[in-house]
Amino acid sequence: MKVKLLYFARLREALGVDREEITLPEHVRDVAGLTDWLRSRPGPFAQALVPASQVRVAVNREMAEPKTPIPEGAEIAFFPPVTGGAGRVRVQAEDFDAGLEISRLKAGNPKIGAVASFIGLVRDVNEGERINQMTLEHYPGMTENALDAIVKEAQARWDLIDVLVIHRVGTLAPTDQIVLVVVASAHRGDAFRACEFLMDYLKTRAPFWKKEQTPAGTRWVEARVSDDALASRWDEAEKGRA
Repeated sequence: MKVKLLYFARLREALGVDREEITLPEHVRDVAGLTDWLRSRPGPFAQALVPASQVRVAVNREMAEPKTPIPEGAEIAFFPPVTGGAGRVRVQAEDFDAGLEISRLKAGNPKIGAVASFIGLVRDVNEGERINQMTLEHYPGMTENALDAIVKEAQARWDLIDVLVIHRVGTLAPTDQIVLVVVASAHRGDAFRACEFLMDYLKTRAPFWKKEQTPAGTRWVEARVSDDALASRWDEAEKGRA
């Protein structure tokens, strides 16, 4: 069975390759089997793909579990946990004009009574070290799908009129804008809650990875337990409403 393998962020650097097309052995039929087989290959695979808790897998741009089957011709991506996308989603290298985007979103709609927005910026210090620049990497196609799913979940939870998410990728410097989230609704409560929810989920569920350039060198930003905790509170709130 032939498949395409993609490697992102620190895994790409550790393996020294970003993609390969290979023929799998007959016994490899699911994600767990593929991961075990890759770890047994010569070279850096055994070290790069551990610990298992720090490796995520997607099959045909959908998040996969160990027992997820692998179909013929599948595109299979390996990446670390993310550190971060009718709603509108854009992933782009270009900067955005927040005022212009908000004006466009609410223009001519008298049903809108509240607009909440969030702008994320590159800080000059992170974890006690100065940041010279930051590079944001994403998984084209899957990232947009993930952002769209997050927007749809927000729309299912609250009464929203419109949503816009813009997330930049590429190399950014301190004070550069990274992300814009805008939520329009009839009432401020829904707008505020949805905006906060979108950012919490975006940070943990959208395939973005950050690499920081510091005076001491480069480093990949690991997923934070605090971000997971912020996202999980929305899951608890949803259980409480059920």
